[in-house]
Amino acid sequence: MLMHTPFESPTAYNPAWRDQLFSAEAVRRKGVVRRKKGAIHREVGLSLLRAEVAARGFQLFDVGTDYLIVCHAQPITRLV
Repeated sequence: MLMHTPFESPTAYNPAWRDQLFSAEAVRRKGVVRRKKGAIHREVGLSLLRAEVAARGFQLFDVGTDYLIVCHAQPITRLV
């Protein structure tokens, strides 16, 4: 099994990638955006992602090998 080791700083700040992430159709529909952790850490870094998500009033979840961005601020309840 491949283990992911997160790091705080991206190797190169990538505003175009960040802009593409937050212009996804799911963002406009107030849906869910899923991205691999490795891509997030490589392209923008977790600290920047957290700041961008918070600034938009969205929610961020760490789920296995992915980060899930819930593109609204409504309460979320785990059912099972």
